[in-house]
Amino acid sequence: MTPPSPGGAAARGPRDLSAFVVVGALALFFATQYGDALSMAFINDDYIFLDKTRAASFVSLWAPRALAFHWYRPWSRELHYWVLQHLFGTRETPFHVASWLLALAALGGYYALARRLAGATVAVIAVVGTAALAAWGVPLVWIAGVQDLWMLVFALAFLLAVSAGSRALASGALILALLSKEAAAMLPLIAVAHRHLVDRKSWGETLRWALPWFAIVGVWAAFHPVLGGRLWRPFEAPLEPGLHPALGSIALRTLGVPFNLDAIPAPESGWARALARAAPGALLLAMLVAWGARARRAPPPAERAARFGLAWAVVGWTPLLMPTLGWHAYYALLGALGAWLALAALLARRPPLAVALVAGLALLRGARADTPSRDWGSEWYQRRAASFIDFMRADLRRKAPAPPPHSRFYFVRVPSNVGFLAGNGPALRVWYGDSTLVGGYYPTFRARAPHDPRGPDRFFRFDSAAGWVGVRAGAEDVVAARRENPRWGVDHQVLAATLASGGAWAEAAAEYEKLAAADSLRVDFAYNAGVCYETLGDTLRAATWYARAAALPGADEEARANARRLARRRPAGAPARDGP
Repeated sequence: MTPPSPGGAAARGPRDLSAFVVVGALALFFATQYGDALSMAFINDDYIFLDKTRAASFVSLWAPRALAFHWYRPWSRELHYWVLQHLFGTRETPFHVASWLLALAALGGYYALARRLAGATVAVIAVVGTAALAAWGVPLVWIAGVQDLWMLVFALAFLLAVSAGSRALASGALILALLSKEAAAMLPLIAVAHRHLVDRKSWGETLRWALPWFAIVGVWAAFHPVLGGRLWRPFEAPLEPGLHPALGSIALRTLGVPFNLDAIPAPESGWARALARAAPGALLLAMLVAWGARARRAPPPAERAARFGLAWAVVGWTPLLMPTLGWHAYYALLGALGAWLALAALLARRPPLAVALVAGLALLRGARADTPSRDWGSEWYQRRAASFIDFMRADLRRKAPAPPPHSRFYFVRVPSNVGFLAGNGPALRVWYGDSTLVGGYYPTFRARAPHDPRGPDRFFRFDSAAGWVGVRAGAEDVVAARRENPRWGVDHQVLAATLASGGAWAEAAAEYEKLAAADSLRVDFAYNAGVCYETLGDTLRAATWYARAAALPGADEEARANARRLARRRPAGAPARDGP
């Protein structure tokens, strides 16, 4: 049994309520800065997990099948969404509350570890400085960020168990951390740094002591679908161009995360409003640091904690160098915990500087949260996307309130970067509670195969002012439809082309006939109707439409040639058709 690290005995006691004060103050900070996020809509990955776990059995949650992006995270994905969905349905607020509780648990564990290593003053500065980071924005506003929160909770539980010398508890926490997110594979190395730098054990003894945890990581890696699992279930995952930034950019941005300077703040609402919104949280955190530094007794020596913190940061940030991984600020949180442990050890003897730095960080956090970004790993992106999804969901359910089973939805002109439609439309199945619905964007449309279930196909264009605009295939009152939709002609041209490219030739022909009836002078409408009918093998109708196209002003030689070609093939005495 390893004895507690220096400083632990002096910092603990049955009447020590500092941890409750710290966690309570951080909960209040979350309320001032993220309180409006408690009702934010599910987006993107959330619907993949909700759809997968809605009717899943408990046993199936652990199987490495139908994994989003091939990552195996059954604890933080499948089990988390399965439990909360069975308890609360698909209401967002309970999911957000769970994320807050996990974030507070992680920060509470971090405070306990830092206090054990270097005393209460260092612990307060470290945990408050970490809480002020903008990198928490995504895990606290995007429900799917719970994957990182679970990993951080178990990572801190692992390190607390390591510090207390409990190898069994550490092993259990490590396994659960690995089942939450892959970054947990670095935890044994952080434990080695603790054993060598804090407990001052030799490298040989340290490595032998940590060997069981490396073995756990090895077994996990051999089983994981993206790692060793490729050997027994291979798959292709091509590297996306531009996914991995240059190493210099990664280094600069990662080093900027502990200071909220991983990107240049440029608040959308202006600096004055952004700082005003952040001011209550900044004041609260500054007061918390001042409270934590109130004791004048000499803190335990913090040099070892500072060295350990630096090693922790380096190890925690190492996965960001992987060429298959993009860079997002919240990926750097594990390493940032180590960085702030080292910073707090340096700041503990300079409380005014610590107060000023934390207050400045909290103000910058507000500016960063309001800075427009195309990076989905930013708080601004997540808030914007959730706002769009909330409107899209309500508007679609109003305009298509009860789709029949096996309906298919197709969408076009949807704003980019809003996390609307992942895969084949899991959001639709969650919104309507119907597992038979599917959806996609126009380019994904394909005619139903003979063995596919029958059901209607619905088409929608998104309009920034009107919301979802239905584009009806087949028979409709064209006059009324054109009156209601000024873009009717363009919408149906796009729809006709979509149907044709998807192999629904009869439906495409009907659309071109509608368009030709609405604009009888357009050669291409009549000609394309002929192409559709000829593809279907209906040469009589094809000849009729080719002839109509050839007779219109502006017809080219191709249209006239096709008209002549099929005219020679028309049976003698076959009636000519003049229209649809």
